[in-house]
Amino acid sequence: MITLSNDKLKIQINPDLGAALHQLTYHDIDILRPTPNTTQTPQDQSLFLMLPYCSYIKGGRFNYFGISRLVSTSDSQVQDPIHGDGWKAKWGIEAQTNNNATLFYKHTKDNGFPFDYTAKVTYTLEDNQLKITLSVHNPSGLPMPCGMGVHPYFMHPQTAQISFTSSHIWHHKNDPIFDRPYPTPKEWDFAKERMLSEDFDTAFGGWDGHASITYPDQKVKVSIDGEDIFHHIVLYSPKGADFFCLEPVSNTPDAFNLAAYGVIGTGIQSIGGGQTLTKTICFTCDTV
Repeated sequence: MITLSNDKLKIQINPDLGAALHQLTYHDIDILRPTPNTTQTPQDQSLFLMLPYCSYIKGGRFNYFGISRLVSTSDSQVQDPIHGDGWKAKWGIEAQTNNNATLFYKHTKDNGFPFDYTAKVTYTLEDNQLKITLSVHNPSGLPMPCGMGVHPYFMHPQTAQISFTSSHIWHHKNDPIFDRPYPTPKEWDFAKERMLSEDFDTAFGGWDGHASITYPDQKVKVSIDGEDIFHHIVLYSPKGADFFCLEPVSNTPDAFNLAAYGVIGTGIQSIGGGQTLTKTICFTCDTV
């Protein structure tokens, strides 16, 4: 386990399980759900990485530049491939200091996502801010599709005050179909800070890249800021759980297939041969 800390923040990183966060505290207050010491799954971590795509690929198949691609499943509990390859892989350590660590994962197209790529993540602590910089490098001479994001598990779903913008919904847990976006209903509008009133498994689009979570009892506010490709945010709050997830992501659920069908705005990025896509998500903690 890698530990980074300063006088305000502390994180632990698990290189053997997807370079996931095992812990994030602010002045010794748990901001993310702490990971049980006995856990062996990414879903039990405090935060895991999603790349080179977020959410699922329906049927494990998509077309790209007219070629049908097959994607093997990444989770035996889920029918479709989900969240990419890196979240369950062992990552290598490239560099480490007291407040900065870079880890890497090299993927071959023979298993999982059908493209070769190298992924990196850099965790950096700067005062009261955690920066997570994700990158995907395409070593081939041909372009590859890509998406990225993070999957944090936040604390106190009963009392947290949540705020983020959205113009439309891509997917909600009760939707019978979701092959196109539709305007955000008023009852799911989080533009003004509000508590969770129901359970969600919902992908919001038209996100402006900024969200916040306030914990009144802990007197802490967490701001989430994503760079320009992060135009979607997923809210996951299963009924009765001791956590909720607010996930900055670049792409919609089943984005590769939706894009192939001609749906606009799915958030799929294209990385040219020999090129690298690098983007940052920041978590800033303040006392309120």
